[in-house]
Amino acid sequence: MIQKEDLVIRVAGESGDGSSATGEMLAQAAARSGLHVFTFRTTPAEIKGGAVMFQVRASNNPVRSMGDAVDVLFAFNQEAWNLHHQSLAANPVLLFDPEEFTPPESYTGIAYPVPIGKIANEAGNRRGKNVVAMGVVAGMFGLGLSKLEDIVQAKLGKKVEFLESNLAALRAGIEYARSIERTDNLWVESEGERERYVMTGNQAITAGGMHAGVGFFGGYPITPASDIMEGVASALMETHGSYLQAEDEIASIMACIGASYAGKKAMTATSGPGLALMSEAIGFASMTEIPVVIVDAQRGGPSTGLPTKTEQSDLNIAIYGGHGDSPRIVLAPASVAECFYITAQSVNLAEEYQTPVIVLSDYSLSFRTETVDPFDFSKCPVVNRKQAEGEFEPKEYKRYLRINRRGPHLAHGAARRAERKLHRHRPGA
Repeated sequence: MIQKEDLVIRVAGESGDGSSATGEMLAQAAARSGLHVFTFRTTPAEIKGGAVMFQVRASNNPVRSMGDAVDVLFAFNQEAWNLHHQSLAANPVLLFDPEEFTPPESYTGIAYPVPIGKIANEAGNRRGKNVVAMGVVAGMFGLGLSKLEDIVQAKLGKKVEFLESNLAALRAGIEYARSIERTDNLWVESEGERERYVMTGNQAITAGGMHAGVGFFGGYPITPASDIMEGVASALMETHGSYLQAEDEIASIMACIGASYAGKKAMTATSGPGLALMSEAIGFASMTEIPVVIVDAQRGGPSTGLPTKTEQSDLNIAIYGGHGDSPRIVLAPASVAECFYITAQSVNLAEEYQTPVIVLSDYSLSFRTETVDPFDFSKCPVVNRKQAEGEFEPKEYKRYLRINRRGPHLAHGAARRAERKLHRHRPGA
């Protein structure tokens, strides 16, 4: 085999057939073996299900995009072929289940039939065709082959009675891959294992908020921000923080404002429709100088929009969505790693400048999986608001006197005199 610079693999099928889980586990295995990964996925808009796909780009070099074309397409059914064959690269490889469809004669690339349903049945796991597919892909093209059993155990091993059947399906897929008489030369393999995180944008946002000291989260479920609410809620249980799932987005942010007023670092997460409902409360927080962080995981709009589609559609409302003079800070991460650093910075800025801060993510970044180098915590030291007890005598505490690491922000003489007076009352001054 010839080692490629990187490889783009897309697994496509029907919601519920496990095709997305195949791609997700491949990405995890590739990352754990030392490869850089970048993923993209789609979700059906229909409640009854629909077509889905999961794309993995794996490389020994850092990757910053999902790739221009698909090197390998694993089509679970005819619809998957119909939807995705136009995305294939110049010399592609098609894997298909012959029990579901056969590629047309017009297809000029390389094609390998893989009867994943039949292989799964013979392995004693009739529902394990997605695990078989994962074994076939990894066995043929590398992509974290040595880590697959660990991934299956972590992902599918919660019920011990199903673990062995899933491992049997995985091994059957790998063996089938080795039996194929191949005419392609695609292969990507890690040049060495490295310590990296494998996480989505929502997970990184959760980690960034918790690192910065978020002690209260008020939220209401909304795609694609619900993962943040669930992640922070779980983390707050371990840090003795507080969590409220409110009845709507307005109640969520008002709870955050109340918690912040009481002294807690507060955060909420929503999407475009929720941000619109929160606009009056954001103006209130701006007017009263109460710090609060709002994560807006954008989706297609306008109005309630398209929950399963990505769009960066909320910049105008994030910056200008308020009455009169209601300033706020707006930040936007561009990668999973930046989701961590930007969220931590947003909490710091809210505390330092006593104002609302909006973090603009989007659907793609929310669910995208990337390999991330271990976080450098020295880049994001935690900033805390001034406290009446411990730093000042209560009668000397000036709630709205802003003093940060670079000195006072108020220029008039009275503020400067007040600052000098406060310095005299600080311990060790």
